[in-house]
Amino acid sequence: MVKKTVDLEEFIDFMKLDVVHMSTEVKIIESYETHKVGLQMAGYFEYFPEERIQFIGLTESSFYKLIRPEDQVERAERIMKAPIPCLVICRGQEVPKAFLDAAKKYNRTILTTQENTSIVLRKAIEFLNRKMAPSMVKHGVLVDINGVGTLIIGKSGIGKSETALELIKRGHRLVGDDAIEITKISGDKLVGQAPDLIKNFLEIRGIGIINIAKLFGMMAIKDTIEIDLIVNFEKWEEQKVYDRLGLDQHYQEILGVEVPYLNIPIKPGRNLAILLETAAVDIRQKKHGYNAAMELDERTRNLHK
Repeated sequence: MVKKTVDLEEFIDFMKLDVVHMSTEVKIIESYETHKVGLQMAGYFEYFPEERIQFIGLTESSFYKLIRPEDQVERAERIMKAPIPCLVICRGQEVPKAFLDAAKKYNRTILTTQENTSIVLRKAIEFLNRKMAPSMVKHGVLVDINGVGTLIIGKSGIGKSETALELIKRGHRLVGDDAIEITKISGDKLVGQAPDLIKNFLEIRGIGIINIAKLFGMMAIKDTIEIDLIVNFEKWEEQKVYDRLGLDQHYQEILGVEVPYLNIPIKPGRNLAILLETAAVDIRQKKHGYNAAMELDERTRNLHK
């Protein structure tokens, strides 16, 4: 997994920020997290995440004006001396002279905006997460089954795309086929999408490449979806014992996130589209606390008491 960075000027353009002083050295952002310098204004530097974009809102600015002039200079010096990507001052507040002097002294970037601090922070976090969140590409087909993001994986030629086509005919939506870009947008959420080059296309052996949006309309596709379930297709083996009750929920880890995982054996006569619809409904019920296998197990136990 390659470490991502964002060009500082791209961030400035997207956020529509005004440049007060621009560094000639620090030109990239290496962290998708942000930080408000409230504790640092109070003199606490035991933990100062200097790799993040720093923000000064109305609260921080008001507190800064209350401290002694010599402390103002000392705090500004310590903040701007650190190799921060930039400092953003919100709500159109005037840049304190001590901060501007320190920015020039240590060659740091100071930016301003007229917008509310909470709005600026939300936009910055969304932008940085989209650009820098951990991501990977996984082979498979991603479909939206009644709002449940289902990633179908398995060996090439086993029937993933054909099953997706049947699901689309049944009213569900395609997110991507073949290569799925997966991004970790928070501690426990994965979002999948198709690369722009192959978006809306589906490969069907014997037919070739088809454009789902052209054939079935825009309602048959979806740009992104959170991945709720991974389903692995494998060839049926007569000697293998398959789970028949589903008492134990299995998971597969992607980017450090545990995603519910099912292994479905493939053999002639099995309607895979209906099986996936059922699996999607079942995983939604489990999320809301209902497990059919557990209920049956409890009934059986009560019967033998």
